[in-house]
Amino acid sequence: SGSIMGTNFTSDESGCYTFNFDDQNSGNSKALQLKNKEKITGTIKYCNGNFTNNTLVFNGVEIKNDDKKVICKKATTLHTEECKTSGSYYCSGAGYTKGGSKGTTTITYGTVPGEDLKSGDAFDCDVNGDGKYNSDTERFYYVSDYYNTITKEFENYIAVLIYYNNVSKGKPSNRKLVAYDSSGRNWYGPRTAIEELPSTSEWRNISLTSSVRTITTEKGTNSTSLPDSFSYTEKAARLLTIQEIRKATGNKDIPTNNEGELDTCNYLMENTKYSNSSIENFGYWLENPLSGYYEFALNVDGWSRRAGSGNGTVSDFINGVRPAIEVPKSNIEY
Repeated sequence: SGSIMGTNFTSDESGCYTFNFDDQNSGNSKALQLKNKEKITGTIKYCNGNFTNNTLVFNGVEIKNDDKKVICKKATTLHTEECKTSGSYYCSGAGYTKGGSKGTTTITYGTVPGEDLKSGDAFDCDVNGDGKYNSDTERFYYVSDYYNTITKEFENYIAVLIYYNNVSKGKPSNRKLVAYDSSGRNWYGPRTAIEELPSTSEWRNISLTSSVRTITTEKGTNSTSLPDSFSYTEKAARLLTIQEIRKATGNKDIPTNNEGELDTCNYLMENTKYSNSSIENFGYWLENPLSGYYEFALNVDGWSRRAGSGNGTVSDFINGVRPAIEVPKSNIEY
């Protein structure tokens, strides 16, 4: 992948290269030495070894490439769990009790996708590249479009999906608890937490749009103390952001500190204490530090069913790590 990018090409702030063939008098398309270039229209983007956002047409015919391969297939069956809690917190607080507002004790996670992507749509994604779509161990849920932490904008050609479980060294685990950063300071980003994420060799069929990201607080700010080039190098996934959860729920004010603010997105809490208080983890870390506090970071909390915050020090952690993947929508079957 390194050979394709010469010194004549210009990348954007996130390290991506855009080739706009509708304007061949400037930019990267002008610098590209390509036969019959004048017959090409449309754009294509090159990020971290992958081509995305492909709208290229040659002489009126769409140019197809490997990015049309199906990485994620829509689920035909959904994961379920029995609510094994009581009281006003956890799943019981959401009404999954006998006589409760849900009318059942069975929790169903996610939805079977329809014609349009919506928050909670369930997919089975061949992340390890073995050609299989395992509904037990490769279940993901569409959260939102990709949030670019540099431009502070959503990019609608890339989908962000969250795994059904936390992980320990890349493998499914609802027991592993880790610090956000073992230094007890949040201004370095989630350095300790990302060690549990699957590597690019384990989940070799996917990659991040950019392995370098800007870390922002829940306010969207990136103060001088937060890294503007936090590295997920050699990781196939990252941590979810509060901005993507806001998009999924339609609530721009999250975190509100109100119990139940994630009830419409219970897929975010599968395999946490949400369903069974005997499960080890309360939830998992988000990428964002909490503004105004040096030791706190944001998390998904299955106890109060909200996006809360937790102490990121190694001596006081209750959260795990849950991979979020980025998949071009052209690679998703729905």
